[in-house]
Amino acid sequence: MINLKRQITSQIIELQNLLSFASNDPFMSKSLSKKIDTLKEKLQNISNEIPIAKVSLLFSGNAVSGSQGIKIGFLSKILKPFQELVKTETTKIKYGVVGKRGKSKDINDAELYLTALPMGSFGVELAQLNKNNIFSENEVENAILNVINLITSVTMSDKTFENIVSITPPRSLNNLKLFLKEIDSENSILKIEQGLSSFEISIENIHKGYERINSVITEEETIEVKGVLRGVLLDSSRFEFVDENGEKISGIIGEEIDEDKIIELSLEYLNKNCTIHLKKLETKFISKNEKIYYHLIDIYP
Repeated sequence: MINLKRQITSQIIELQNLLSFASNDPFMSKSLSKKIDTLKEKLQNISNEIPIAKVSLLFSGNAVSGSQGIKIGFLSKILKPFQELVKTETTKIKYGVVGKRGKSKDINDAELYLTALPMGSFGVELAQLNKNNIFSENEVENAILNVINLITSVTMSDKTFENIVSITPPRSLNNLKLFLKEIDSENSILKIEQGLSSFEISIENIHKGYERINSVITEEETIEVKGVLRGVLLDSSRFEFVDENGEKISGIIGEEIDEDKIIELSLEYLNKNCTIHLKKLETKFISKNEKIYYHLIDIYP
């Protein structure tokens, strides 16, 4: 029953995303709205309550004393960046675009509470208690999963880390660095439990992950490029552009642009000649690899 609720909730979220793009088509809008209403009614008729989104962070090493206690200073330093990572991912899921100040609407749903101290190895259980809409649990649960994937990608290998840099907001990379720094300084193992899944990251891989993210050197410049805007993907915060020489440029939508503005710009300039204002990031990694990434800042004639 719980899985059914999650499936229906995911369908509604997908249809609502489609509806936001079909606002200028009265026939499609009417059809999508009817499907959404039908699914909402079906969801409300399912009696079992959806469980809260939660995650457990467990540690061993200098940060803890066996299974008896954990350093307060350590806990205070790792919980804030982890919370910010979840909030940023929830914003991406809800709105697609992460603005400079983030979205404030319904973001309190992503606030995590310390609800338990798991037995066995020492750590904390964090759970979502605020729910302002029926999709909230699904969004926050997926956001937590995204954060887990981000942590494992950074600590797994140079290749997986370099692959995620191009699609990760700068604020998330910074919060992840703060999170790993504290765990690394305490020579701790990190074990993450969500639902039936469990992920353990060794002391060595925590250290390597922190070194990877801490050693990144980025040279930044702003450029203007003329060409044609080929697409904007709100759900993944990405854009595609073809310059005057036929070269494709793609990257993420920068934090300078909020959701409303990017929708307005995409409707105005999609498949039209225009000029894009980009942040060009030349990034050097600890592996000696170098890559160029682009963040979209603005679009104009």
